[in-house]
Amino acid sequence: MKALFTAATGMTAQQQQIDTIANNLANISTTGFKKTRVAFEDLVYQSKGTGEISQETQRPTQLEIGSGVRVMGTQRDYSTGNIVASGNPLDVAITSRGMFVLETPEGEERYTRNGVFHVNVDGELVNQSGLRVNPGIEIPSDAMEISIAEDGSVKATYEGGDGEVTLGTIDVVDFGNPNGLRALGGNLYMSTPESGEPIPIEADDGLVIKQGFIEGSNVDVAEELVNMIMAQRAFEMTSKVVETADETMKMVNNLKR
Repeated sequence: MKALFTAATGMTAQQQQIDTIANNLANISTTGFKKTRVAFEDLVYQSKGTGEISQETQRPTQLEIGSGVRVMGTQRDYSTGNIVASGNPLDVAITSRGMFVLETPEGEERYTRNGVFHVNVDGELVNQSGLRVNPGIEIPSDAMEISIAEDGSVKATYEGGDGEVTLGTIDVVDFGNPNGLRALGGNLYMSTPESGEPIPIEADDGLVIKQGFIEGSNVDVAEELVNMIMAQRAFEMTSKVVETADETMKMVNNLKR
């Protein structure tokens, strides 16, 4: 019975929807986390006949029966989360588009919206996992104050009134298709052929960085709960179709006896 297998595809798709919602809610306190949405598409249709009634007459519609649904992919929402003051002068938040650039020990680039930075034993600016912030900014231990401007430039003020010394500028990049980025966990992304090559962003492009702030998750609890209820009801309805198909098959089998 076709309805049995069609309903099964719906149950599978809604289960993946619930899994995605669960991941969003689990990361509601994750710095720089971006919520995801599941994209669905219908499956192939089987034609049960043409619209032709006679040589002179055509029906206005076709007779087609669908085969169900499947998950086409996930789409990430890169809207800015809540900007919260942290009190740490090395914390930075991007209030516009873009991502910070990190460098792995193998020299590969990774990208993140999490601007919680620290200084390692070598005096380099790194993220929470110890990955170096591009382009390799060294924070002097004798600096009295570290300031980070909205364009990402990092300056140090020394005791004695020697003025400010520019240490470097934090790299921020964007992508033509951010949804093509591959999530690696740990608030990290990597570029793919679908995302395209990274595009540097500067102050003239609208870059705004806030020192002493962090970007929270952009997950909306109320929205996720509503989506979860809808997914749960859709799962229940498709499971009811499975029960109905089973009862129909049972009736047919009894008639054959």
